Amino acid sequence: MAEKTPPLPDDGIYRAILVVLVISLVIGAAMSLAGELIWHNEAISQTGGWIAVISGAIYFVFRWLGRREAKRQAQQQAARDDGDGKDG
Repeated sequence: MAEKTPPLPDDGIYRAILVVLVISLVIGAAMSLAGELIWHNEAISQTGGWIAVISGAIYFVFRWLGRREAKRQAQQQAARDDGDGKDG
């Protein structure tokens, strides 16, 4: 059976960074669409697109870091639990 993926860290600052990145991604996408469809301005459209792409990339980096940290914490907890069980 495949190992269950541990939950992401519950640290408030980590969650806040993810929320800000998602909001930034949505604003960038909206800016890109509005620049193209409403204002017919290529510069605004390209800027919004780059904001969305960069925010998305940074978001996935933070998700990867969070999963790595959660896995490390789960392994430490498992090692502590194994150590406690042998003493009893």
